[in-house]
Amino acid sequence: MTLVRERGLFVLVAGAVVLGGLTYAVASPSQYTAESTVVREAVDKDQTLPGSLPSLPGLDLSTGDAGGSGPPPSSYPDLLTSREVRLAVARDTFFFPTTGRHSTVVAHVDRPASLGQRLLNYTVWLPWTLKERAMQGLGSETVSPIGTPGDENGLIVPTEAEQEALDMLAEAVTAEAQGGGSLGETRRLMTISTTAPGPGLAARLNESFVEHLRRRVRAIHAQNTQQDLRFVRTRLADARRELKQAEDSLSQFLEQNRSVLADGDVPALSFRRDRLRRQVRFKEQLYSQLQGRLTETRLRLQRRQPVVTVAEQAAPPPTPSAPNRLLIVFISIGIGLVAGAGAVYFRSLRTSVEEDEDGQEKLARIRQGLTVAGLAQGVRDEIGKRRN
Repeated sequence: MTLVRERGLFVLVAGAVVLGGLTYAVASPSQYTAESTVVREAVDKDQTLPGSLPSLPGLDLSTGDAGGSGPPPSSYPDLLTSREVRLAVARDTFFFPTTGRHSTVVAHVDRPASLGQRLLNYTVWLPWTLKERAMQGLGSETVSPIGTPGDENGLIVPTEAEQEALDMLAEAVTAEAQGGGSLGETRRLMTISTTAPGPGLAARLNESFVEHLRRRVRAIHAQNTQQDLRFVRTRLADARRELKQAEDSLSQFLEQNRSVLADGDVPALSFRRDRLRRQVRFKEQLYSQLQGRLTETRLRLQRRQPVVTVAEQAAPPPTPSAPNRLLIVFISIGIGLVAGAGAVYFRSLRTSVEEDEDGQEKLARIRQGLTVAGLAQGVRDEIGKRRN
C-alpha cells in the first residue's frame, strides 16, 4: 500500500537512476582490445659458439654471465610496461579516431579540451578540476621534457603531458602468459593486449609495443655484451703486453748466454731457459684464448641476441570489448528499484514521525541541532564539559 500510495515518488527516483544509467551506457566511448602472441626467447647461459677454445686449467676468463647476458624471459612483461618502452610508444605517431588526426600520444593528451569536455570539467568534474588547478598552483616548479638534461642532480623530469601519456599507456597495455598461470622461465608464450578507443588504433599500439619491446631487449643484451667485450679487450691488451715482455726476456737471455749454452750444458742456465720458455708458451696460450673469447663475444653480440618473435600478429578487433552496455542497463535498473523503494520508505517514516507528537518534538530537536547555531552550541557545551 505504501508503494502504491507513493508510486509517483517511486517512479521519479527509479526513472532518474535508470535514465542516468542509460545516458552513461550510451555516452561511454567504445573501447577495443587487440591481442598478439609472442615467443619470448633468450640465450642459454651454458650455450657457446662452435669452435670455442677450451679454458686453460686453473684460469677463469668468465665475465660473470658469458653466453647469456640478455634479460631472462620472465622479465619481458616488466620490460613491456617499463618507462623506456612506454616513452618510445608515446613518441610514435598514430591515427586517433576521436580527433580524426595523426599525432603522437603526447600531442594527443596535450590537445586543447573540447567544448563538451570543458563543460564537464566545470560542472560534473568541478571538484577534480579545482584540485588539479590547486596542485598546479602549488607545484610551480619548472620541469624539463623527457630526453633533455634535468635538474642539478641529473634527474630527468617529465612534463605534465608526457607523464599523462605514460600513465595512459600503462593502463592500455597488459601482458600475461598464454593459458594463465605465472610467468616462469618455461612459459615462453606471452599474450600482449592493448586497449584503445578504435580497433585500428588498438592494433597499431600493439604492434608498436611489440617492436619497442624487441628493441629494448636487444639494447639490454647489447649493453651487457659490450661490457663483456670491453673486459675481454682489456684482458687481451694485458696478455699481449705480458707476452711481449716474456718473449723479450727469453730473447735477451739467449743473446747473453749464447756462447755458454753452445759450449755445453750448464744446469742452472738450462733450467732458467726452460722456465722462460714455459712462461712464453703460457702467455701464448693465454693470448690465443683471449683472442678466441674476443671473437666469441663479437659473434654473440651479432648472432646471439635474444629476440621477441611474433607468433600471432595483432588484428583490429571486430567488436568493442568495453563498455558492456547491456550490463550497465541491468545494473542501473536494479539500483533504480532499490533507490525508489528507499525513497518511499524514508518518506513514509518521516510522515509517521510527523503525525506523532513525541516524534514531532524529536524531529524539531534534530532540525535545530543540525543548524549552524545548533552545531556551534554543541561545540561550546562539549568544551565546557571538558573544562569542568
